[in-house]
Formats: sequence, C-alpha cells, structure tokens
Amino acid sequence: MLDFSNPDAVEFAKSIIKDNMLKEARAVGWMADFGEYTPMDVKYKNYAGSAYDYHNRYPYDWAKANQEAIKEAGKEDETVYFMRSGSTISPGVTSLYWMGDQMTTFDKYDGIQSALIGMLNGGVCGFTLGHSDIGGYTSINNADHLLYYRRDEQVMIRWMEMSAFSDVLFRTHPSNNPNFNV
Repeated sequence: MLDFSNPDAVEFAKSIIKDNMLKEARAVGWMADFGEYTPMDVKYKNYAGSAYDYHNRYPYDWAKANQEAIKEAGKEDETVYFMRSGSTISPGVTSLYWMGDQMTTFDKYDGIQSALIGMLNGGVCGFTLGHSDIGGYTSINNADHLLYYRRDEQVMIRWMEMSAFSDVLFRTHPSNNPNFNV
C-alpha cells in the first residue's frame, strides 16, 4: 500500500501509471483495486488524523492519483479505471465502480441480486457508473465441508441479461475456479 498523503508516493504511483501502464503497455483501462485495505496501525507522512480516519480518505486519494496521471498523459478521453472502494467524495475522481467479488449464485446477500442492489443504491448515492463481474466471481467446490457454489448456465445467462441493461461496462470474469463453472 502506498502512502497517498506523501507527495513523493503520489508522484511515484502516477509515474508508474503514465510510463508503464499508459505509455509502455498502452493500457486503456484497469482495475485500481484494494483502496479498502488500509492498515489500521500506521502513521501517514502528511495526515495528522488517525489511520481509522484516513481509511475513508484513502480510496479518494488513490482514485485522484489515477485521474491526475491520466490527465497529465493527455489520455482522459480514451482511458477508464474502475474501483470497488470509495467514500462520499470519491465519485468526482473515479471513472467507474465495480461491485466486488460476488458469489456465482442468484443469492441476495452476495450473488446477482446483491450486485443489482449495489448498483442501484450506488447510483442513487452518486456512484452512477458501475458494473459487476458477469456471472459472479467466487465459487466453492468443497465436498468435505458440504460447500458447493457453482456458476451454472442459468446464472450466467441471467447475469448477462442484467448487465446488458444495467451495467455501463460489460465485463466477464472466469472466476476463482474457471474449470468448475460455466
């Protein structure tokens, strides 16, 4: 994790985005993930508050670094990045949101229904552009513990239908267990 309260760390992150991702790799989109996993026991270079307080600021600063790097490279009309973390100030600096790693099920707690609810609630709260992994991500095949969650054909088809009419980005994912799922 980078300390985005430190201007040197911000410039370092932006140089990687500009030089390695945009210029060298010619990337036009990426997942700017893990803004939600800030340590709760650290001291930040230029943030006087607690690590708990900065936890909500971190996704904004991470998104802002992405946005600034893209703008500095002159690629703002052709590049998108997406995040799953944010706070009330994040929508102004984030291109797109992702609903996270749902189960490969119809489940309302962590399946297709939760993805739809997340996008609808996010849209009402200012996170207007969102998407989910089509078909879900997390599947489990553990017969020893009677845990069995598999993306079947119906889940995949219904998720594609939902995404065609609700998501701003149509993005599939092979899941954490591709050989087990449709």
